[in-house]
Amino acid sequence: MSDTEGASHTHGGDENEARRAMEEARKRKEQQAAEAIAEYEEARRAEKEKETNDIEQLRQKREQRRQGRVDDEKRLQGQRAQEDARRKAEEEERKRKKQEEEEKRKAERERKRQEAMKRMGPKKPNYVITKKEDGEEVEEEEPKKEVKSKEQMEQEKRAILAQRIHPLELDSLDSAKLQEKAKSLHEHIRNLVSQQYDLQQTFQRLQYDMIEMAERARQMAKSRRALASAQVDESFDRLADKYTGAPPKIQVKSKYERDMDQQTFADKLRAFKKQMQNEDPQ
Repeated sequence: MSDTEGASHTHGGDENEARRAMEEARKRKEQQAAEAIAEYEEARRAEKEKETNDIEQLRQKREQRRQGRVDDEKRLQGQRAQEDARRKAEEEERKRKKQEEEEKRKAERERKRQEAMKRMGPKKPNYVITKKEDGEEVEEEEPKKEVKSKEQMEQEKRAILAQRIHPLELDSLDSAKLQEKAKSLHEHIRNLVSQQYDLQQTFQRLQYDMIEMAERARQMAKSRRALASAQVDESFDRLADKYTGAPPKIQVKSKYERDMDQQTFADKLRAFKKQMQNEDPQ
């Protein structure tokens, strides 16, 4: 009887032990699951916070790029306005210079025309006759025009050059504008050199033509003097009567010169033939 009770008591103790072990295992699993869930939620929260920060940074960068584009557009618009104003000012300056040069050329042509008219007109005396009360006339020379000195002409030259030549303002220009300015100056210098070469060639050609015309004039004057010095014999010319294209008969000596030889041409020809026959060995 006692042995049976001891065995049942031992079996009940083992069941309680197993139940406690199972309870502890279940608690450990729940604790591990809770820790895993907490760790996952923490990781998810950190990832979400990181994504939010990344999105905010991207939004800020996008705003900065947009503001940068707006600032660049404003800067480029200001540069374009300055460039347009500069080009407009240069165009107006070129028009003004062209108009001034045209006016100077017109004034120079008018001055030359007036001088030519004065030279072609009747000459006036270079003195003025003034009458006094007693009736006497006194000749007074006209006042001479003021002749400018070398220093005055040099000062006027410097003033004109300072008015025409403007200083280059390169401090406010960037590299692109400096390159553009250098290209424009190079093109302007090339045009000036080509114009200078064309003018030199024109001057040489005109100088050659003038020398040739002067030589022709000398030759014509020389031939006219030779024709004027030659005296034409107006007596009857048998050669001109026979050939209409023959030149006129030239008188080689003056009709007032003493003629010591009274022989005719027939006599001279006869004497020449006789001399030739005497010299012939046959």
